[in-house]
Amino acid sequence: MPRGDLEEVLAARRRRFNKRFLAGCLLIVAAAGVGTAGSGAIEVTKLVTALRRNTTIHVAHNVLAPTAPGRPQTLLLVGDDRRPALKTRANAYVPPHSNEMLLVRLDPERPTISMLSIPRDLQVPIYAPNRPPIVTRINAAYTFGGVGLMVKTIKRILGVSINHVVVMTFPHFRRAVDEMDCVYSTVDRRYYHVNVPGGEQYFEVNLQPGYQRLCGSQALQFVAYRHGDTALIRDARDQRFLLDAKAEYGPSLVDERDKFEQIFGQAVQTDIHSNREVLDLLDLLIEMRGRPVRQSKFKVHLGPTVTASQADIQQSVQQWLHGTGSVVRRPVQPAAPPAPQAPRRPGAPPPRSPVLVPTPESQLAQAKAAGANLPFSLEYPRVLNQYAGAGPNSLRLYSLHDLHGGAHKAYVVVVDRGRLGEFYDVQGTTWRSPPILRSPTETVRVGARKYQLHYDGDRLRIVAWRERGARYWISNTLSDSVSAGAMLAMAGQTTPLAGRAAAARAETRPAIPQLSRRRSTVPSTALSRVGALIGLGSLVLVALLAVRVFRTGRSLREVRVACEEMDRLRSPRQAPQVRP
Repeated sequence: MPRGDLEEVLAARRRRFNKRFLAGCLLIVAAAGVGTAGSGAIEVTKLVTALRRNTTIHVAHNVLAPTAPGRPQTLLLVGDDRRPALKTRANAYVPPHSNEMLLVRLDPERPTISMLSIPRDLQVPIYAPNRPPIVTRINAAYTFGGVGLMVKTIKRILGVSINHVVVMTFPHFRRAVDEMDCVYSTVDRRYYHVNVPGGEQYFEVNLQPGYQRLCGSQALQFVAYRHGDTALIRDARDQRFLLDAKAEYGPSLVDERDKFEQIFGQAVQTDIHSNREVLDLLDLLIEMRGRPVRQSKFKVHLGPTVTASQADIQQSVQQWLHGTGSVVRRPVQPAAPPAPQAPRRPGAPPPRSPVLVPTPESQLAQAKAAGANLPFSLEYPRVLNQYAGAGPNSLRLYSLHDLHGGAHKAYVVVVDRGRLGEFYDVQGTTWRSPPILRSPTETVRVGARKYQLHYDGDRLRIVAWRERGARYWISNTLSDSVSAGAMLAMAGQTTPLAGRAAAARAETRPAIPQLSRRRSTVPSTALSRVGALIGLGSLVLVALLAVRVFRTGRSLREVRVACEEMDRLRSPRQAPQVRP
């Protein structure tokens, strides 16, 4: 055969092969799309079924705002505190009331998921049906008129429309935490109250400070505690526990989705009861996956009652909705080391801002004696961030149990900042991989020590480091009130003090330079062109990409169609046959 004819035959064969290859790829993509749509529809149906295992919330028409795929949504999370009468006070029945009201904003045009806790003690007018208007705590709306009156009151006071409501009672919360196999969280200080005849009667609590595994009853004590601090600290405590649960269990939600679907369905009451509503929410959650959570603060005036002007309320709402265009962290300059201070004149007011002060030698001596037998170095802060009149530090040595039940030595230093409810903690443990230290936002090296920085939005929450086979970290207050500069300065001045592995003398740490704050970027993936000689490899690649389509949220349209088809098949036009 002439050479020209041979080349023409080979070219024709290559064209036919390329066409067959392309057709095969399209068939694989189509088959995978149908398969994932079907499986996705099954998953959605399973979740809807799980949600229907508990009582569905029904509200009057137009109380909740309608939703649409891809549009922002606002969720209201309600903690329902209803309790039977105490044994010591048979008539002290606690009616249903909202212990927590948390607004969660999911907006695909914003780089963060925003949370705003509404102070339950905020004084507002309540217009309950068949009752005269009354000015009282905002959570009374739930007692007087349930979810419907609460949503109407929030919309009237805050000017915010709510799309969905999720309610969890205290017993359901306790059971859900137990079924999740508990949650690792930081108890920022000692919490203790036992009801005795003739004394104050409220929720009993008995928690030791430090990072630990909180199961149902302990977790409920932590989030339900409502005495001895401010409304803002109470709300921050609830949010902190939710963030800890998200950080620990978020990566395993896909692999253990059946388990979490059942736990969630049994634990909550919600108005979400259809495939369409679940898919609308999934659309949004998938689009916002990986975005950080930003906690907004509600501006209130604390006094005998909790109040807020209309201007304060609008400022809080606007900060929650639009406060962060992007999570940009400014350059952090460590706070200056403490300098000798002139004695304050008698009668002069104390400093209005917290300052770095040297740790009293008496506290250092007590810690050195207490930690002498630890199998690792007890590193103790040499400087503290406190207001004038703050209480002394407290030190607790304890055992921290890991995910497999193994015990690790640990300690916590609780530092009182001198304001109601504000405590931060310095921790150390031989457990090398506690869940709280997973996925740092940024890592910087200063001398021989690396610091892992963990942020919540634009607030520094944790500064952590490794040393001599142990892990150490400083946790900010519940409201993240310690500045990033002070956090870094205290970490640099936290040095070995006691323990069998402690150095003979404390190391001198170099000054921490200014940290350049680079915005995190996600590397983009580019698909290169593949020739006919590696067609088999391309075929495998296309198949793998097709399998990943549902996980990345790109097949929700097919899932939505499949769900509608399943709903149509479950509701045929002809009348169902009656069994004999």
